[in-house]
Amino acid sequence: MLNSLFRAYLALCVLLALCIGGLTQCQEKSANQKGQTDAKKQLPKVDNGPKDKKIGDLAKFLAGISAGQQGTWNTFESNAEWAKYAEIANTQWAKIGEEKLKVMQNWRDSALQEVNQAGGLLFYPFSGPDVLHAVTFFPNADTIVMMGLEPIGKMPDLEKISKAGMGAYFNALQKTLESILGQSFFQTVQMQTEFTGKVNAEIDGTLPVLLLFLARTNCEVLYYERVALTEDGKLVSATENTEKNKKDKTYYATKIDFRQGAEGKRQILYYFGVNLSDTAPYVGLGSLQERTDLSKYLKQLNITTTYLKSASYQLHRPYFNVVRSLIVDRSRFILQDDSGLPFAKLTEGGHFDLTLFGRYAGPIPLFSTHVQKDMDDAYRKRTYPVKELPFGIGYQYKKGDSNLVLAKRKSKKS
Repeated sequence: MLNSLFRAYLALCVLLALCIGGLTQCQEKSANQKGQTDAKKQLPKVDNGPKDKKIGDLAKFLAGISAGQQGTWNTFESNAEWAKYAEIANTQWAKIGEEKLKVMQNWRDSALQEVNQAGGLLFYPFSGPDVLHAVTFFPNADTIVMMGLEPIGKMPDLEKISKAGMGAYFNALQKTLESILGQSFFQTVQMQTEFTGKVNAEIDGTLPVLLLFLARTNCEVLYYERVALTEDGKLVSATENTEKNKKDKTYYATKIDFRQGAEGKRQILYYFGVNLSDTAPYVGLGSLQERTDLSKYLKQLNITTTYLKSASYQLHRPYFNVVRSLIVDRSRFILQDDSGLPFAKLTEGGHFDLTLFGRYAGPIPLFSTHVQKDMDDAYRKRTYPVKELPFGIGYQYKKGDSNLVLAKRKSKKS
């Protein structure tokens, strides 16, 4: 009897030892897994996308920012004319950053919080090269698609610019920024001269200003590529395009990869120099009726947010129906001033919740035929929430006279 009890006791001890050993191993394994998970969390994000230090350094150089001793173009930084430009630009942008951009960023963090949480694709038609406001208001956009009538332009040739005189080049570059920095918008008539090589032959498009604005908004330019639009509305590298003769009718676009800060995500900016009207050609740019490649590209856009500012009331005209319908039907959010979509397009059908900012002061004299009584009534009667706009923007660019409307698509009822 005692032997039996002793054997049972020994068996129980062995079983307990095995259980304790197994539990210890499980605990160690769990701790190791947790340690590995924590280590993974601490690892920096790997960005395997293409990078070109030259284009990043060029963006800084055009913005008047030194890239330091390791900069690709540091030999040009000793040029007295560039040094003078950089000094002026640094003073100018310090003031803009403190007095303008900081106010806009604070407003954005409050008013556009949900918009920026959504990220996605930002569509900015009639933009010209105004990536300044696109990045300021929508820093979380994964992709930015900008379209204007102005050409994309070629890469600046610093050797050529240096030989011709940097002072002339940078004076011309500064001139292109006067209206956007002083009044918040590019003037179409001026752009027809300033971005077509008529002021300075080396500024034949929007590329230098896009790079400059990205550098001045603390973005790191990672890569540049010229892309081509195929017949079925796809984008491919321009080197893949086979039509290289004078009859080449291909639409090309600027593609810039960038990030905001060393830890920022890779974002993509596209700029197209195109005509968005349904049927009216413009200085060699075919209408959407003619350019089925562009029409197909637009139809493929998965738009999260549309931004419209100083858009010349183009979408009030009957021959912009394609783009107007695209924006209304596809956008989850729309931020615009009164020169964008007609106010009636935002209210009809009850598809959007609206928030009004600032005040409706009516159009400037140049666009006096585009008074919107329904918008005026909405502001005066507070049909929708009306909130402060602490800065000036758009054609009525003085603080207190500007307006912005935020439209948010209502959720579909299940």
